[in-house]
Amino acid sequence: MSADLNIHIFEGITERDLAIFCANTIGSKYFNPGKLGDKWDKVCEKIGSTDQINVGEVSWLKAALFDSDEFIPDPIGNICEIIGEDLPVIDDILIAKINVAMKLPNKTSYSLASGELIIKWLEARRGKRIFTVSW
Repeated sequence: MSADLNIHIFEGITERDLAIFCANTIGSKYFNPGKLGDKWDKVCEKIGSTDQINVGEVSWLKAALFDSDEFIPDPIGNICEIIGEDLPVIDDILIAKINVAMKLPNKTSYSLASGELIIKWLEARRGKRIFTVSW
């Protein structure tokens, strides 16, 4: 089972929304496990409606279960590290780093989006803050 990693624009939501969304995500700075119920559903809808682009497929679960990076395409892993959880602003440096990441080899069977499309999408949104979500 794989997930899709998307880059989202941080508009129309708050950092509190991200905290609720990531509360049960081990390793997140927002990790604070507990029952979220309707709050989580509403936040998922808000985050799902933000401007976003798909980067590609990844299996974080298999990587964790088998203690192996073979289920994380190098471009995906690098983009997650580049963007992190600090809501970076899209600028020339960030675009260049993501461009390099998208050119890394994909040693997995998971598919990736076109690096050119991702770069064009980022360039059209310069100055905006971004975050990633695995759906």
